[in-house]
Amino acid sequence: MNSGAFLASFFLIGLAELGDKTQLLTLVLSTKYPFLKVMAAISAATAILMAVAVLIGGVIFDIVPQLFIQIFAGVLFLFFGLWTLFGKEKSEDEKKINSKSIFVIVFSSFFLAELGDKTQLSTLALSAQYGSPVGVWFGATISMILVNLIAAIIGKFMKGRIPEDKIKYLGGIAFILFGLWSLFEVIR
Repeated sequence: MNSGAFLASFFLIGLAELGDKTQLLTLVLSTKYPFLKVMAAISAATAILMAVAVLIGGVIFDIVPQLFIQIFAGVLFLFFGLWTLFGKEKSEDEKKINSKSIFVIVFSSFFLAELGDKTQLSTLALSAQYGSPVGVWFGATISMILVNLIAAIIGKFMKGRIPEDKIKYLGGIAFILFGLWSLFEVIR
């Protein structure tokens, strides 16, 4: 593994992710869902996304136009936002059954928000520049996980201190804003 590729990826991707929409998404998701499930889903999504960037590169963007990915992500975020705001409360038994879907919700939200994002495209460019896919993948993946871990810790801290109805409201609004942001990017 090329240590230069690892370090360059680690620092460049970490800086690019600071304050990015996916870091903010992680914060919101961790106020709503259990910390470990959020981090497991985000870690899995990150590992796959960075592998796609390193190994497949621009091929996926030739097959699936970025416009369609962005529209799908925007609509999905709007759906999650409306579901969060207007979905009826579940009984404890229903919550236990549906807790298995938390991973899928977090994974798909993060995956779609990050797909084609500047950090994934930067990882693609770093892989081409250094010719070290393993070093770039490790550096980018670890950096993304650590930066999003910070957001998840902040979200977990907020979860116990802010009333659940306010978290639900803020989470729903955040999802809707991410959806509108994604769709606005398509129009722009």
